[in-house]
Amino acid sequence: MRVGVIIKAQSPRSFWFRVFDNVEDRINVGTFVTLDNYENRTNGPILARVTRVIRHNYLVDDRVIAQLGSEDVINTFRDYGVDIQYIAQSTLARASIIGYRVGARFSKPLKPPKPMDFVHLPAEGELSRLLRLDNNGVMLVIGNIRSLSIPAELDANKLVSHHCAILAATGGGKSWLAGVIVEELALRAEIPIIIIDPHGEYSAMQVPKFTTDDAKYVSGLVRVYVPGKVDTTSLDEYFRSRFGVERRYTRFGINPRALSLRLMEGLLNHYYGLTDAQRRILEEAWQYMGMNNELTSMEEFLNDLEKSGGKVVRGYGNELALSTLLTKVRMLVENRPFFITRPGEFYGNEPIRLLDIKELMEYGIHVLDLSGLDLVDQQALVALILSDIFRASTVRRDKPILIVVEEAHNYAPSVSSSLSTSTLIKIAREGRKFGVGLCIISQRPSKVHPDVLSQCLTQVFKRIINPIDLKYVRNVVEFISDEDLWEVRVLNEDDALVTGLAVPMPLPVKVRDRLTEHGGVTPTLIPRK
Repeated sequence: MRVGVIIKAQSPRSFWFRVFDNVEDRINVGTFVTLDNYENRTNGPILARVTRVIRHNYLVDDRVIAQLGSEDVINTFRDYGVDIQYIAQSTLARASIIGYRVGARFSKPLKPPKPMDFVHLPAEGELSRLLRLDNNGVMLVIGNIRSLSIPAELDANKLVSHHCAILAATGGGKSWLAGVIVEELALRAEIPIIIIDPHGEYSAMQVPKFTTDDAKYVSGLVRVYVPGKVDTTSLDEYFRSRFGVERRYTRFGINPRALSLRLMEGLLNHYYGLTDAQRRILEEAWQYMGMNNELTSMEEFLNDLEKSGGKVVRGYGNELALSTLLTKVRMLVENRPFFITRPGEFYGNEPIRLLDIKELMEYGIHVLDLSGLDLVDQQALVALILSDIFRASTVRRDKPILIVVEEAHNYAPSVSSSLSTSTLIKIAREGRKFGVGLCIISQRPSKVHPDVLSQCLTQVFKRIINPIDLKYVRNVVEFISDEDLWEVRVLNEDDALVTGLAVPMPLPVKVRDRLTEHGGVTPTLIPRK
């Protein structure tokens, strides 16, 4: 169906066309249109997407505008049969060229289209064939292509292996969309999904939103883990009052003896600082400590550390360094609510068990609820757990795993230091080789470390309006155009724009409903009686 004619095309990237009067109501921002393939006739049509629509009236120039001082003037024109609003009006649209389909990707033409060529509105069946992913892998359907009934498909393998980012302003629906992606992955593939949850909102995925088999199945996969010595009373009560069921979780602890030297040294230095002498003693002692990482009491742990570190102590200065090091280790372990030092520890009447990394790497949705920790302790725990996961993945290598990091700007900040930054950078750079995928979620892209964000080769945008963040996204994201950035500013709450490797082209999406409950609800004001 012909819907217009090209009037200006100054580059191979976009063109302007005059919309025919009888189809004005069918051309909107986001509408897909096609051109006859002027570059390679043997391939299919060239696909484009409307990015701007304007209405133009050549009679409304400065001289006419000066006369339109009241409604009476306009009515006078109409009485004489001159309805300025309609007699000289035209609709113009700007379309961004996506290209023509070559295999699984789109190839962009190298020259602009010709003026006076027709613009077509493809039938939904033809458009579905152009937009459908052309492979036999795992597909995630996160909704429909906006204004159409065509499913919006993402390539799950590329989404996971090449990392992804969900970026939006606060309240833009990031967590909702992340939940949809997690649900789809859990339904379509046997992949372990680990969610770093700083606010405790992903626990709600334990509650099915509908009575369908899919909703029940996904909710049954959710396992929640809480740091051992953290009070969860308020969150548990909120969960019970809102969903009418008890929140299910496991309290976990980490054995300090099982830490690598780098992590123990990093934690001690971050919290209390280490002298060169203390570093030397720790490096020597940890060689022997690592030979036995069974869970022991604090006193046994410190005695073993003193005995092992004493082998390099010579003179009063080193003895003082050893004594101070032992004090710092005791403070570190006793003040961090995620460490345990003896078997069978309890918090209240709830048992605390050692965190099993192998369990996290089994098929399921594993939510690490860190809401009871302050930010520094959250960063430390994220560094510990993700380092162990990455280390285990380098040995296993047989199955992919996805790590979802909410509020990623807190764990991999672009400027300030964080214990977890280096771990996330390592996973972003090297995780693909070992099947470790990363999904970062942030409301402030400019605050995320560029070495992390730039490695996320699929980007899912909700609305972003901060000009600093928009500029930053433009600089570090490969698959985004100026037209896409303009659209990101005006997305509706249930809209998203997906770009990058997981889709054949920038895809405007109407996000589907969740199968499980969503915990991220903004409190509203209560009217005063």
